[in-house]
Amino acid sequence: MLNVKGLTELLTQNRDDKLCKRWWLMTPNGTLLAYSQPANTRDLRNQAAMVALSWQEHEIAKVHEEHDEDDEDHDPAEFMDRVRALTIEGETGNVIATRLQPHMLLVLEGGVPPRRKDFEPKTTVESIDDDQYPPDDPALANATRNASISSRASSMMGNAAVGVLRLQRKKLEALANAIIDEFERTGFEMPEEGALKFF
Repeated sequence: MLNVKGLTELLTQNRDDKLCKRWWLMTPNGTLLAYSQPANTRDLRNQAAMVALSWQEHEIAKVHEEHDEDDEDHDPAEFMDRVRALTIEGETGNVIATRLQPHMLLVLEGGVPPRRKDFEPKTTVESIDDDQYPPDDPALANATRNASISSRASSMMGNAAVGVLRLQRKKLEALANAIIDEFERTGFEMPEEGALKFF
């Protein structure tokens, strides 16, 4: 049985007003399971729906990458575990989701420093075989040594945003590992949606 109260407390203890603004657990179909407090539930539902739609879209795309659309010998549901993590970088924040179990995602919504003027929102998908995003790249800090002052300032803002995203990802992975360890200890496994009861 899922201990919603304990998970809510854990998620709430790991939030702050800047780096880790909000945490939640959800199914890949958008059902909220637990979330940090305080919470604006309407906004949270909208965010969960956005993550679910993006997750499903990328899962389907990964399935099509691996199998020809004309190949009718496979069941698409059989391959719907190809996405391991999803990072959505927006103007005012980052949303990072990672798979805890086949039917459960942990999501972090975090703040960001001011973006560069030429920033464009982007979504990065990691499949089960991909390296983690963002990569740890110490050379990134040295990339601007010969840049002009104005582009150096812009690049420093970009580097700060990557540094924040990297830190958010580390926090997400640490909390995900703690939750996974607890689920393994208690033997909890999230049932497929449509099952009668999981709370």
